[in-house]
This record gives sequence, structure tokens and C-alpha cells, in this order.
Amino acid sequence: MMKHYIKGGNETKKGTKKQLPKPITIIVNKVLPVIVLLVAGFFFIPYVSMNFQNNDVDHINKNNEAIMFYSSTCSHCRKVYPKIFWHNVLNFKNADKQIQTINVQNPNNKHYISEFAVQETPTFMKPNNPDMKFVSTDVKQINNFAETVASDQ
Repeated sequence: MMKHYIKGGNETKKGTKKQLPKPITIIVNKVLPVIVLLVAGFFFIPYVSMNFQNNDVDHINKNNEAIMFYSSTCSHCRKVYPKIFWHNVLNFKNADKQIQTINVQNPNNKHYISEFAVQETPTFMKPNNPDMKFVSTDVKQINNFAETVASDQ
């Protein structure tokens, strides 16, 4: 029995490994991780803020446009809070455009519930007129409420 050797049968062809074009490699290796971090931050930062930042509010800021009383376990609050958070970030230099956020679920802030007769969350209130209250998750309606001028009584 004769063995036949086929020349080149074992050799691997060089250069057949598919490589992505350089710009795509750069995007995948450098740009994509940054985008992923930004997107994660966009969702994660408000979550952290909602749960840890507003747990001990020592006073109502009368300069703010409105106040949002919320509970960190309330699904409606979790829906609207990131929008309020980024609204405040965008207006960080203008106190009169900001919405103060108070987590009424935290024991330190429970007194606000009775003090301002907060019955459900999220409740928006005018800092200079506690009788002006509004409950909603609709950002347009919240903005309209926040922008209305509180009439002093």
C-alpha cells in the first residue's frame, strides 16, 4: 500500500484571519466602552442619587422652582426621578429653575409628610406656597406646574 502525500495539505494559509478595518477596531476598543459607561452612568447616577442623596434634607429651599416629595420604593417616582435629576443637572447654576428632591421614605424626612400633608408620591409643591401641590409623572405637566408663579397668600 502506498501513501500519497499531497503537498501543502498541512500548511495554513497566512493572511486569511479576518480583521476588522482599523477605524472599526478603534471604535470597538476605544469609543464603545466610553459610550457604554456614559449610558450606564445615565441610568445609574440618578438611581444612586435617588436612593442616597436626598435622605436627610434639613430645610426647604425657598429659592427652588418646586419640590418633589418622593419615595425611593415608589415605581412612579422611579420613573420620573431621572428626568428631574437631569433637569437639575442641566440647571445646576440656576437655583430658581431647580426642583428640590426629598425622599420621604427616609426616617429623617418623615416629618415633611405631615408638615406639608403629602398624601401620595411623587408630589410636587411650590416652596413659597405649600398649598400649591401637584401629583404627576408627566414631565410636561410637571414643568408647567414648576413654571407657574406661586401666588403669595
